[in-house]
Amino acid sequence: TDSAGTDGVKLCHDIEEAKDHFHNLFQVEAVNGGFNTEVLCQEFLQGKEYVVDTASRDGEHKTVALWCYDKRPANGSAFVYFGMVPVESDSLEAKLLINYTKKVLDALGMKNGPGHCEVILTAGGPCLVEMNCRAQGGDGNWRPLSRALTGGYSQ
Repeated sequence: TDSAGTDGVKLCHDIEEAKDHFHNLFQVEAVNGGFNTEVLCQEFLQGKEYVVDTASRDGEHKTVALWCYDKRPANGSAFVYFGMVPVESDSLEAKLLINYTKKVLDALGMKNGPGHCEVILTAGGPCLVEMNCRAQGGDGNWRPLSRALTGGYSQ
């Protein structure tokens, strides 16, 4: 839970593989340095993964950017980031994801600051992967693209 990206993420196909991977995560160094003291297990969600970046003030939430992750299997891993593709703000997916994300922010009591929400759009609807009270990305390499797409705005 103190790492980033898909560090340590693995699609396990049975309980034994899940147990082995769970125990292994305490033995390997995390991408941010240090060693894991906690592990989060999540169910596998089938669908596209989206990012909804927001800015909130006094409980009013504005969507700054909406992206679809381009994740593919590569180099023995089931989930490798190849990039992010912007999503049109007037698309059906955008309307659904923006509404869902506002409800998540309200449910968590996030009233002020940036928000970074990752959601998988499953056949049954949106499902939360993670919500963080932070701006998008760790290295800021997305900012020039975000500014170009939004007319100069970013988180």
